[in-house]
Amino acid sequence: MNKRTIAVMADAQQAEDAEPTCGAAHACAHEPDTSAQMQADGLHEQWFVACAESELRRDKPLRAKVLGIGIVVFRDRDGSVAALIDQCVHRGTRLSAGKVDGGQLVCPYHGWRYDGSGQVVRVPSIDGTRPLTAPRDYPFRQRALPVQVLDGLVWVYPGNGDAAARAVFRMPLRDTAPWQSYYMINTFDGDIGMLAQNFMDVPHTVFVHDGIFRSSRGKPMDTTVTTRPDSVLVTYHDGDDRIGFCFDWLTNPEGVPLAHTDRFIAPNVTRCEYRWGERSGFLIVSQITPIDARSSRVYTYIAYRFRLPRWLLRALRPLLRLYTRLVIQQDVRIMRAHREGLDNAPDFRPHNVRADIVHLSIDRLLDAVKRGETLPDEHCGEKPMRFEL
Repeated sequence: MNKRTIAVMADAQQAEDAEPTCGAAHACAHEPDTSAQMQADGLHEQWFVACAESELRRDKPLRAKVLGIGIVVFRDRDGSVAALIDQCVHRGTRLSAGKVDGGQLVCPYHGWRYDGSGQVVRVPSIDGTRPLTAPRDYPFRQRALPVQVLDGLVWVYPGNGDAAARAVFRMPLRDTAPWQSYYMINTFDGDIGMLAQNFMDVPHTVFVHDGIFRSSRGKPMDTTVTTRPDSVLVTYHDGDDRIGFCFDWLTNPEGVPLAHTDRFIAPNVTRCEYRWGERSGFLIVSQITPIDARSSRVYTYIAYRFRLPRWLLRALRPLLRLYTRLVIQQDVRIMRAHREGLDNAPDFRPHNVRADIVHLSIDRLLDAVKRGETLPDEHCGEKPMRFEL
C-alpha cells in the first residue's frame, strides 16, 4: 500500500468522523416561455433580494439577475416596485436597457410599453402618432414576479409556487433603539454554499483577516454545532475571544465575556452575532442572492450597539463603515482565489476534517432545500467541534 493510498484512506476517515450525527400562469400565447430558466427545484421557491431600495431610481429601470434569470426592476405609476422578466416580448430585447416614462417601462428597441403587471399597454408601430384615450387591450404580456419591499430591500420570488407561503427574512433590530445599522453590497465569486461556509468559518479569520479582525492565539476553541431542519447554529465557548482591531475600548470597555454565535438560516442567510453583555453588541447578517452558478450578490446588514452616546456613535459610523468594508473586501479576494483554485480542477473533492462539521451541515441542508425536502432527522442534532485559533 503506497503513501498516496494511505493518505486518501486517512482523508476519507476524517471526513466520516467529521460528519454530524444526531438523533404563474401565462396570460397569453405571446408571453415567452421561461420554464427552461425556471428550473423546478426548491431553491427557486424562495424570496431573494434583487436590489436595495436605495439603488432603485424613480425614472430608471434596474437590471438584476437571480439564479441566472434576468430581471428588470422599476417603479410604476403609483411608485410601487415592479419586477418583470428582463425581455421584451416583441423581439427579445433587454428591457432594463430602456427607460421609465410616466411609470411605464419602455423598451429601447421599438418603444413597446409595459405597466407594473407586465401588460403591454402601447405598441407605437400600431398606434402611430395618434394619442390614445385609453390603454389598448393588447394580447401581449411579460411575466411579472411577486415583489416585497421590506427593511430597505427589494425582494423578488422567482419560483412558480405560492409566494405568500414563504416568509421574507426580516432584518433584526433594524428599528430598535439604540441599535444603529447600515448595508454594504458586494459581488462575490461563489454560490450560496461557498459563501455561507465562508461567512460562518472562524478558522479562516486568523489567516485572511490577521491583525484586522482576529489574530492567532494558539489556543483551542470549543464549539457546539446544532443542526435543525431549517438552520445550522454554531455556539462558541470561549468568553476570552476577541475580535476587531484595537476596538476593546469601543466594544467591551468593562471586559465582559464575549458571547458569539453564528447561524445559517436556509436557504441563503447567515447571521453572526457578538454580544458583550446586554448593552454592547455587533451583528452581521448576510443575504446571499445567487446571480448564477458562479457568483452571488451579497447584501450585508451591519447592526451595532456600544456603550457610548448616540451622537458619538453616529460620528464613528464612517470609521465602522471603513473597517467593515476592509474586512469584507478581504473575503471577496479570498473567495475569488477559492473559485480560481476550483476552476483548476473541476473534479476536485474536498478533504474534510472535524473542524469542517459546520461546512458539511450547511451542504446537507442546502441539498435538502434544492430537492424540496426536509432535512432527515438523522442529520439533525448537536455535535462538538474543536479547532485551534
